[in-house]
Amino acid sequence: MSDRKLVSIVTPCFNEEANVRLHFERVGNAIAPFRERYDFEHIYTDNQSQDRTFALLKELAAEHSNVRAMRFSRNLGANRAIFIGLQHAQGDATILIQADLQDPPELIPDFLRLWEEGWDVAYGKILGRKENFILRTLRRQYYRMVSQLSDIPIPENAGEFRLTSRRALDAILQFEEDDLYVRGAVARIGYAQKPVPYQRAERAGGRSSISFFGLIAYGMNGLFSNTLVPLRAVIVIGFFMALLGVFLTLGLVVGKLIMPGAAPHGFTTIASLITLFAGSQMFALGIIGEYIRKIYVQSLHRPRGFIQDRVNLP
Repeated sequence: MSDRKLVSIVTPCFNEEANVRLHFERVGNAIAPFRERYDFEHIYTDNQSQDRTFALLKELAAEHSNVRAMRFSRNLGANRAIFIGLQHAQGDATILIQADLQDPPELIPDFLRLWEEGWDVAYGKILGRKENFILRTLRRQYYRMVSQLSDIPIPENAGEFRLTSRRALDAILQFEEDDLYVRGAVARIGYAQKPVPYQRAERAGGRSSISFFGLIAYGMNGLFSNTLVPLRAVIVIGFFMALLGVFLTLGLVVGKLIMPGAAPHGFTTIASLITLFAGSQMFALGIIGEYIRKIYVQSLHRPRGFIQDRVNLP
């Protein structure tokens, strides 16, 4: 039996027919210097693509016995697709890289060298992105907010592009959250972690499938999965809003007694107060509801998803 170590490369895909073959070639070129020391397996997950992505993956698997592919029975969402892909990784180290080539495969050798030095996690730290100023600013502020509010330090501007050792991956796979925020899970497990800075490129081909509202939902999941600060903030906001209501009421009563003619009255005052308190209550209920939603979904213990087709996978 060979004692050569195995490295798993996990790549989630959705409508990536323009990038699949180029991605495989660039990853192959990046790992070429390490083939004498390690064996490699390529695990592709197809999140129910609507194009020829899975057909191309089947072609790659027919040409290369170390290429494994699976197609889910429906679109499971990014986090679930990533987690199931990681569950199938058998390697002593696992590299997670997207198929759109915004994360350069040429960084993989740096990850492998850090792993050889004893680091359990080597992750890409994004120094800049080729996207419009507004979206880039929103991303930067979001990562900063999540990092500051989280009960554990989460690296800013770090995506899913990373290498994890076997023991680090085994720790991640113990998380039972339905829609696991992988970045937060990696930060939570600890172990020795090292950033590798890089510039994120534009997509090599095709177009992004995630909408603006999809980004918001993804961001909310990351925020509520890693901090209880919003929930606790509801208590603080509620207290101060109640206190404000008391002072406003006292002010109106005193004003009515001292200056009956000048005291505010009528529809405008009532409408303003109702809007103020109703708005704050709806905001608070929304935050509480998001946490309740996560508890409810988790309590159902549903499977993360089902594999419809598989190639070179047991």
